[in-house]
Amino acid sequence: MFKAASASALLNAFLSTMQITLGITAHSDGLFADGIHTLSDLAADAVVLLVLYLSAKHLGARARRAGHPDPHHADSSTEQALASLFIAVILIFTAAQMLWGSVAQTSTLSGNDAMNVGALAVSCFVMVAKETLFRYLRAQGRRTGSALLQASAWHARVDAVSALVATLGLAGSLAGLPMLDHIAGAAIGLMILRMGYASGRDAFRQLLAGSSGNAPTREAAD
Repeated sequence: MFKAASASALLNAFLSTMQITLGITAHSDGLFADGIHTLSDLAADAVVLLVLYLSAKHLGARARRAGHPDPHHADSSTEQALASLFIAVILIFTAAQMLWGSVAQTSTLSGNDAMNVGALAVSCFVMVAKETLFRYLRAQGRRTGSALLQASAWHARVDAVSALVATLGLAGSLAGLPMLDHIAGAAIGLMILRMGYASGRDAFRQLLAGSSGNAPTREAAD
């Protein structure tokens, strides 16, 4: 599981650097927005790696204690939920900035045809890479029975769709419809906003569940 999550993190680091750099150079709102989206995926990968590490650590601790309760389990769950909530807030603010930028942006793609074609090629490559990552993570999740990897796999599928939107926006701009690139940037911003809201809601519910679940334990201890 660590291998699969690490592979996802390395791929997202490479893709985000390439997308953001070329998106800025070619003045492509869609490609730049998708690069920020991929950068947020890298943060999500960090959370996944942290969860896997803590899960393995707690499993070993419980095994060593031969059935005794792990006093750090609840605390680590709360830390994970807080980390997820923090990332969700970042996603929401990032999405808001993208939406505002897409509405206020008046720039068009760079006049360099080679640069524009390169941006389109990068966007297509990202789409294929994300779909490949989805299939790899899904297979690893099924093999190991990890719900976390399964969730990461479907996250990658959403990213592939996001890359498709960016690709269509770039293609539209190259075809003489520059507004399509701005629309693509706004569409990706909405996707990130939805993702941030869903992640924040789940993390908040986890925090509430953890708080209510810990209350009886403290009472019993008293």
